[in-house]
Parts: sequence; structure tokens; C-alpha cells
Amino acid sequence: MSKLDELIKKLCPDGVEYKRLGEIGEFYGGLSGKSKKDFSDGNYPYISYMNVYQHISVLLPSADMVVIKEGEKQNRVQYGDILFTGSSETPEECGFSSVVTQQIDYPLYLNSFSFGLRLTDRLLLNPEFAKYVFRSHNVRKQIIRTANGVTRFNVSKSKMKNVRIPVPPLEVQSEIVKILDNFTELTAELTAELTAELTARKKQYEYYRNRLLTFESKNISLFKLQDVVEIQRGIRVTRNQLSNDGKYPVYQNSLVPMGYYNDKNREANSTFLICAGAAGDIGYSTQSFWAADDCYTFDCSDKILNRYLFYVLKNKQALIYSKVRRASVPRLSKESIGTIKVPVPEISVQERIVNVLDNFDKVCNDLHIGLPAEIEARKKQYEFYRDSLLTFLEKGESILTDRQTDRQTDRTEVRPD
Repeated sequence: MSKLDELIKKLCPDGVEYKRLGEIGEFYGGLSGKSKKDFSDGNYPYISYMNVYQHISVLLPSADMVVIKEGEKQNRVQYGDILFTGSSETPEECGFSSVVTQQIDYPLYLNSFSFGLRLTDRLLLNPEFAKYVFRSHNVRKQIIRTANGVTRFNVSKSKMKNVRIPVPPLEVQSEIVKILDNFTELTAELTAELTAELTARKKQYEYYRNRLLTFESKNISLFKLQDVVEIQRGIRVTRNQLSNDGKYPVYQNSLVPMGYYNDKNREANSTFLICAGAAGDIGYSTQSFWAADDCYTFDCSDKILNRYLFYVLKNKQALIYSKVRRASVPRLSKESIGTIKVPVPEISVQERIVNVLDNFDKVCNDLHIGLPAEIEARKKQYEFYRDSLLTFLEKGESILTDRQTDRQTDRTEVRPD
């Protein structure tokens, strides 16, 4: 029997208490009444949205500064506070948490797009334990359900009060922290090694792609892009026309779909280019999709394959970025990309190049094979092990749920390797 199991058997043999957030603390808001100018030459640090979103423990000291005048009433962040992102474009990205695990002896504030939870009893939760429990599967699932919206989703603080978390004795919390800190460190080291190797593979891939698409033979013709494809701008789309659960993605100003339609479009196995926002980014979809009006698609002539065009444009990524007009919203005109010269060998040559690069691309990016698969497996292993440690029999219940039984059984078998 592990030390953790012994502690649980000794300190909470009848189960662990689960408490609603509204029972254990109070929510507070981030900065209010601030203009853009207040963030240009600040005198006090604040915690940014991305600091909360990207880190389970708040990254301190913060380099982000804001102007706070003498006597100004703003909520200050304190040691032990649990911070949450307030909104996002999808419910799944709402309410990400980060815990203040370092002591603070100076005024520190929170950005206006986030909010905090301050515990009434600071001894109830070890901040190091809280950083794990609020990112666990069960708690994240509850938080996601608190998000409301259509085009942008916002966390409901009233619903957040009903989110329930396990609150085992502090000795149990501390032991779980020791285990997870160790496992996190081991996982991070292994992932870093795999990521470094994958980065090297990708550089190798880019080198060979460049070699394959650099034709020294004078028999290979160069054409302006507009002479071998018809560059088409997408349709006008507003967010309220879209759904979150439709079948066909709609691309607008990002390689991430802005939403979905249920009606099928003719675009499939096709290259697309973002022309505003993330202007210059190049994507390819094997499934049917819709292009919105900040996105170009390419109707290829019989001289050039669409998949081959994708690789050619990716190889000219730096040149395409250089043609982006920098403004409040970066934009890329049809005329500027239409004059880009592309090599157009025989179709049989294009097919061979596509075959080689497709295979290389799978090795570098396919989550089901090779290094990407191993990195993904490490991530899943970590999440499973974390959730198994944070799943308890609730006090007052006579039996575990199926999920709890599985996790309680497996956590005695899963160990960091």
C-alpha cells in the first residue's frame, strides 16, 4: 500500500468532502475602468489573461504593467488566490485556472478579462494542490458548463459557485502534490527531449521540401500564380449564422475555424490562404469546408495540382508574409500574391513530390504515428495519472462510480516511468 493510500485510509476512511466554490470563498473581478493608455507606461504589475491561461501556477514576477493612481480602488491579487480566464471563443477554452503559489509582498492586480476566487479559510486548500485540482478533468468539465454565449462565451460566476471540488485533509493534499510535482517534472523532461527531436525533424523536412521545390533545370517553367490558378475570395459570413456543432468548418481570419455550417460546400482537398488577421497563413483541408471573406481559395488549372500548390506556397511562406500590408488589421491583397512566381513541372513530377512530402509531413505532424504520437501519449498519461490521484470516494457515498472505481484501481498500478 502506498503512503497516499495509507493516509486516505487513516484520515478519511469514510470518503472525502466535496465543497461548492460558493461555500469556500468569494469571487472578485479584475481591473476596471482602464483605457489602452493605462497599459503603455504602468507603475504596478498585473497578471495577464495569457499568464492565467497558459500556466497552472501564476508566472511571477509579471512583466505586464498598468497605471494605478493613488487611492484608486482595484482588487489586489493575494497568495493562494485561484484565478480564472473569463471568456473565450469556445466553451472548452473558458475558465482556465492558475493559482498564486508564491508569497506576494507588493501590489499585484488582475487583468479585466479574468476573475479570482479568494478562500474564506486559507488553510482549507494547499495552493500547490489547488493548481492541480482546478485543471483536473472533473472540475474542468463542470467549469465548461458554466459558459454561456453565441459568438463568444463567458463564464457565469453565479454558476461557478456551484462547481464542486474535493477537499481532502491537508496531509493528503501535500502527498498528492509531492507525487504530481515529481511526475510533472519527469513528464516535462521527456516531452522536452521528444519536442527537441521533433523540431529537428521539422527543420530537416523544410530543408528537403525546399530542395524538392527548387528546380535547377531550365525545362521547368515559372508562372505567375494568377496565370495557373483562379484566386477566389470567400463568402461574406457573420458569426450569428454559424453553429458550434455543424459538420463543415468555416475559415475566416485564422487557421482555426470561426464556426461551422451544416450545408456542404464544394471546397475539399483544397489549399486556402488567410488574407486578413493572421494574413499569410496557409492551410489545407481534406474535408469539405467554407471560406469566409477574409480567406482565399484557389481554383487550379489542369497545369497544377492543388496539393502541390499547398507545398509550393508553404515553401514561399516568408515571401508571402513580406507582402502583408501592416495596419490595425494586417491584410494581403489578391494582386500581391497573384504575381508570385511558382515552378510548374509536369503533373507526374508534381504527384511524386506530393507523395514524398505527404509522407514526411505525417512523420512530423500525425498524432497517430512517430514522435507526435509519443508526445501525445505522454500528455494523455500525465492527465490520466493526475485525474486518478484527484478522484475520491465522496463522503456519505457507499460506493464509487464506475469512473472513480477505475481511477482508484489504476492509480495503484500507474507509476511514473
